[in-house]
Amino acid sequence: MISIFCLIFVLSPAVQCAKILGVFPFPSVSHQIVFRPIWKELSRRGHQVTVITPMPLHDSSLVNLTEIDVSLGKDAPFPMDPWIFVTGNTWERLNFIVETGLHFIQLQLPKQPLQDLIKEDKPFDLVIFQHSFLYNIKKWGILFLGISSLGVFPHSHDSLGNPTHPVVSPDMMLASFSRFQSLLYNFWYRMLYYWYILPKADRIARKHFGDDMPYLGDIERNMSLLLVNNNPIIHAVRPNVPNIVEISQLHISEKKPLPQDIKDYLDSSTQGVVYFSLGSNVKSTYLSVEVRQEIIKALGELPYNVLWKWESDHLPDRPPNVLTRKWLPQQDILGHPNIKAFVTQGGLQSIEEAITNEVPLVGIPFITDQPSNIKRIVELGMGQMVEHQTLTKEKLKEAILEVAGDPEYKENVRKSKFIMVDQPMTGVDKAVWWIEYVIRHNGAKHLRSQGADMSFYEYFMIDVALFLLACFIAMYRLVAKIISKAKRFINSNKKVKRN
Repeated sequence: MISIFCLIFVLSPAVQCAKILGVFPFPSVSHQIVFRPIWKELSRRGHQVTVITPMPLHDSSLVNLTEIDVSLGKDAPFPMDPWIFVTGNTWERLNFIVETGLHFIQLQLPKQPLQDLIKEDKPFDLVIFQHSFLYNIKKWGILFLGISSLGVFPHSHDSLGNPTHPVVSPDMMLASFSRFQSLLYNFWYRMLYYWYILPKADRIARKHFGDDMPYLGDIERNMSLLLVNNNPIIHAVRPNVPNIVEISQLHISEKKPLPQDIKDYLDSSTQGVVYFSLGSNVKSTYLSVEVRQEIIKALGELPYNVLWKWESDHLPDRPPNVLTRKWLPQQDILGHPNIKAFVTQGGLQSIEEAITNEVPLVGIPFITDQPSNIKRIVELGMGQMVEHQTLTKEKLKEAILEVAGDPEYKENVRKSKFIMVDQPMTGVDKAVWWIEYVIRHNGAKHLRSQGADMSFYEYFMIDVALFLLACFIAMYRLVAKIISKAKRFINSNKKVKRN
C-alpha cells in the first residue's frame, strides 16, 4: 500500500534474549490494537523490546518494553480532506493512503525521542515493521520482517515472490470488479507503485537520512518474512510462499467488566440492543448531514434500543431509544447476550470481534477492504449490506430488522466462528513463534522463493515468450518462403511442359 520506510536490524543467533525493535507508526486504533499483543508478548518472554508507536501502552508491568512515543495529538491535520478516501475513485483513494502515510511519517521523524534513537546507532537483532511503512534506518541492522493489520497490496507479494492472480486472488480493494478490470488494476497498481509511490518515498527517506542508503525498493525485497492478518472466513484461499504467514484474531481478548452505566443500559434492554459503530478511521461524525439524518430516522423506528459510538458530545435529533458515547469497549459490548445486531463499517477487526461473539452484522462499508469484507459476510449469510451512497431510512431499517429478527443469520455466524477459532494456536502465539523462528535462523533465507530475486521479465518468462514468438515468426517466414519457392518451381515446370 504505501511504502515509506525501511527497517533493518543486526544479525544475531540468540533468541532467548533478543533485542527487537518494532516500528508501528500509523496513528489508528484499528491498526495499533493488532500489533500491541505481539510486542507485549515478546517483552513478557524476556526479549528486550523497543517500540516506535503513536499509541504507547504505558504498562509498568512490562519491564522489558521501551516505548518511543511519536503521537501527533488529536488535532494533527490530514494532508487532504479525509472524505476523499470514502467518496473518491480508486486513484484518489490510493493517493490519499500514500499522502497520509508520508505526511504522518514526516511529522513523526523530527520527534526528539526518535531522533535520539537514530543518533544512538543502536543495533537490534530484529526489526518488525508495519507493512507497508518502510523506515530507512540502516544503522539499526540488516534483518527485518513485516506485519500487516489487514491484507496487503500487490507490491508486498512481489517483494517475496508470492504469486498473484487477478481472478483467483483479487486485490482487497476490488469488491465487485470484473476479471478484466482486476487484470487492468494489477498492471495499473504496479506502475503506480514502482514508478510513483516508491520513488517518492525514497526521495523523502533520503531527505531525512541522507543519500548513503540503498534504494527503498531494494531494502523492501530483503524482507525475511511477512505476517498477514487474514482469517479463513473473510479471506479467500490463496497460494502463499513459505515466508508469508497468515495470522488472525490477534487482538481478541478476554472479556472485561463493562462500565456500570453501559451494563445497566444493556441489562435493562430486554427487547434487545443494536450496536452501531463505524470504527476508528471513518467515524460516525464524518457522515454527511443527509446520511446521518437517514440513519437517525431508521434507528428511531426500531423496536430495539441502540448503542451508538458517536464521537461528539451531542447527536442532533437523537431518538429516545438511542444512547451515544464517544468511546465504547466494543469486544465486551458484543459479548453481551442482549446484542441483536452490529451495524459496522466492515473493518477486519470489527468483523472478527462480531464472529467471536456470534453477533450478525449489517455492513455499511466505506474504504479499503471493507466492501470486500461485507460482500463476503453477505455471501456467507451472516448479515446484510447497505451502501452508504444509496442509504435510506427504509433500506437501513429493513436490513437491521432482517438480521436481528431471523435466527438463521446468527446460526451462520456461529458456524463461521467454529471454523475461525479452530486453530492449533492463538494468533499471537503463532506470530511470536514465527518472529523467534526468523531470529533463530538468521533471517530464514531457506524460506525465500527464488521468484523474489527474479526480474519482471524473468518471473513472467517474457524473454522465453519473446524467444518462442521469434522462433514462430522465423519458422512462419521459412515455411512461407519454402511454399513460395515451391509454387514458383511448380509453375515453371508447367510452363516448360506446355512449351
